[in-house]
Amino acid sequence: MNVALRTALALYPARYRRDRGAELAEVFADTTAGSGRLATAREALDLAGYGLRLRTGLTEAALPGRVLVATAPLLAGTLLGLVALPGTGDWREFRIPAAARAGTDLPWPRLVENIAVLGLAVVPLLLVAAAALGAWRAVRLLGAVVALLGAVRIGYAGLSLPASGVWSGWFFAYSTTALVPYLLGGLMLAVAPTRPADSPGRTDRLLILAGAAAGFAVTRAQGGYDTRNLMDGWWPVALLLLPLLLVLFAARDRLLPAALGLALLPLTAWFSLFSLWEQLGGVWRAAPWALGTALVLVLAYRALAPARPTHRQAARRIG
Repeated sequence: MNVALRTALALYPARYRRDRGAELAEVFADTTAGSGRLATAREALDLAGYGLRLRTGLTEAALPGRVLVATAPLLAGTLLGLVALPGTGDWREFRIPAAARAGTDLPWPRLVENIAVLGLAVVPLLLVAAAALGAWRAVRLLGAVVALLGAVRIGYAGLSLPASGVWSGWFFAYSTTALVPYLLGGLMLAVAPTRPADSPGRTDRLLILAGAAAGFAVTRAQGGYDTRNLMDGWWPVALLLLPLLLVLFAARDRLLPAALGLALLPLTAWFSLFSLWEQLGGVWRAAPWALGTALVLVLAYRALAPARPTHRQAARRIG
């Protein structure tokens, strides 16, 4: 067994490796027989990727994977609603035209930033077109591109901050939270299992339209990312908790409400995180509240999930 195969198999759960390890090794040997190093590496990466999916539950059969599959068309739609023509007060109204006019005669960090700005205005449109056509592998790839472009913009925001000053942290938090929908939404689409080939195309297209309407309405209601519309008090908390509470429906295998919550969470996080950061006085002061909320949600999910028989009880039933 070569190193690439051993490394890939090590990522599989132990029980799966015991039951099907020999079969996977045999298929890998047959597939890569006579192939070059590049083809062998690609097969090993595919094998390793599925092992990671099994470990994280991001397969078509596991609940987290099924929730992401149901979320994908809604989430693609919300990204479309987000990139709709920005209005007055939205920071993109000024940034996108400036990036388009700047050309390529720029220092490389600014050029990369401008490419990311324009990419985040165009790639989500391609992603929605791919989703409407049922090309879910392309959707995963384009979702990864959206997340990467969001990460590039966050990196540029960090590099371009002044060395000191009272506003440096404020602008970084402002810029970072504005990119949460692209970063989180693109990442969820990138790791979602590929939808089956017989996926109901018409239903998916209706869900894309519903997601686009929701994304556009929520963004318009907020007035884009205009600081004059940022909310104080309990509204930011409510906008974060409501989608998370919808996700709890997954405990009862109710996928559509959970998918709606996951699709809206990047948008509501966009509007809420910066407000909470300001009100609580920074990330470290917000961290205990975030950890406490996460713990309560996990406990609520476990309380709602139906009881599963233990291995001993299942063995008795079979016997």
